[in-house]
Amino acid sequence: MTFLLAMNTIFLFAQNSEKTLHMLDGLSGTWDVSVEKRLSATGPWDTSKATSIFKKETGGTVIEEDFVGTLKNKPFSTKAIIAFNHFNNKFQRAYIDSEHGVLVDYEGEAKADTIFFDKNWIYPDNTTVKLRVIYIVISAEELLVQNMRMPQNTIQWDVTDRMRYLKHK
Repeated sequence: MTFLLAMNTIFLFAQNSEKTLHMLDGLSGTWDVSVEKRLSATGPWDTSKATSIFKKETGGTVIEEDFVGTLKNKPFSTKAIIAFNHFNNKFQRAYIDSEHGVLVDYEGEAKADTIFFDKNWIYPDNTTVKLRVIYIVISAEELLVQNMRMPQNTIQWDVTDRMRYLKHK
């Protein structure tokens, strides 16, 4: 009986995750991406083009993004996995890129057509930086994504990436 109750609970949580992720159903598919990146708040912008593919995986409980482009004229790729945690009612985002090879886990929340993902990053010397990724759904054909950081002892966000996604025709 305990096993059946546990399985039913897991099934209900999976159903709730799928319903919450439903707001991101429009992401599924191939996107053409215009990218602007910089390494510092005052650094020059590096512009490039990329392709991104979003798809639902693991029984519809996560959305995966595979992004392929260039950074400083070298091949660059990323993977992001988005899910919803019903234990704390927060979105989750795991991210890795080919430049750094470090898996970064974010926690986020939705407000209207925007999802804010945040992470407090601690460096080995114990300094910190707050990382933020924002997904703004403009329409079924357009998505904006921004990456920001707020170094320790500051109160202003530095925008480091601006990406405009247009649904591939």
